[in-house]
Amino acid sequence: MKTRSSFHPLTLASAFEQFLAVSSFARRPRESYAEDLVPLLVEVGQKPVTALTTDVLHAFLTRQESLAPTTYNRLLAALRSFTQWLHDQGWETLELLDGINRKPEGKRTTRALDAQKVESVLRKIEDPRDRALFWLIYDGGLRCQEALAIDVDDISWPDRSICLHGKGDRPREMFFSRTVGTALRDAPQSTTPSPR
Repeated sequence: MKTRSSFHPLTLASAFEQFLAVSSFARRPRESYAEDLVPLLVEVGQKPVTALTTDVLHAFLTRQESLAPTTYNRLLAALRSFTQWLHDQGWETLELLDGINRKPEGKRTTRALDAQKVESVLRKIEDPRDRALFWLIYDGGLRCQEALAIDVDDISWPDRSICLHGKGDRPREMFFSRTVGTALRDAPQSTTPSPR
């Protein structure tokens, strides 16, 4: 196993900070990894890297068994990434997690919002402009930028339609319901043109 100077051995906490600093993780995974491994670093963070053994990791993961499968698997992924990084730095850590498997997560089901609940929330919006905007987004399946770019001149009241400027500034027509029409009529009209 790689060793450092006997005067100042690299601690696990310092190694983990270096790992996070040089890794190309996005902000959220970086924060999650740091958060997930806090219990391990509290336990052995001030010890040298050589203190990270199979027994230490197995004991740590055993204490994490009560976690939800997705949380446990994220923690295991953090450990695998960290031990791989240590191995790349010359430490003999590649086999520390051998025999440890991910927890089965089960099939994820999509949870769609009930239309009645969504409409109930939309009716409770007090500001007329906000209510019109959110009804329009909901009713038309609009992207936020599409809804915000609508000009009063883009609305055809007799046809209950709006000329939208979507991706690539390609115009398309969207028809809206009477509910949206009422919300749009009740919304205060802006005198400043919207940016496109």
